[in-house]
Amino acid sequence: MGFFDFLTEEIAIDLGTANTLIIHNDKVVVDNPSIVARDRISNKIIAVGKEANMMQGKTHENIKTIRPLKDGVIADFDASEQMISMFIKNIPALKKKFFNPALRMVVCIPSGITEVEMRAVKES
Repeated sequence: MGFFDFLTEEIAIDLGTANTLIIHNDKVVVDNPSIVARDRISNKIIAVGKEANMMQGKTHENIKTIRPLKDGVIADFDASEQMISMFIKNIPALKKKFFNPALRMVVCIPSGITEVEMRAVKES
């Protein structure tokens, strides 16, 4: 245990085609559908997870819901990156911090992914 350990937080992420799980301090802090609601005109992400799932099929035609993961790997890099970022920002224990800690992450991925898919996970 180092002197600057308080500056980092450890999380584990399971990116699934259906659901994304995030574990922090041995507790599941995020268990949401892997879905994103995006404005077709501005391409801006409007909602992720449960909120986006509730919008599916019930919104204006300019709002499209997508699943950025296919077969356990990233199919839409930008949407996946923003979805993960929004999930992390909403972790209650991290929101209470006075500063944004550096994150050390473990990400679960399927064993049969390609190099390109592996790079997409690392970059997100």
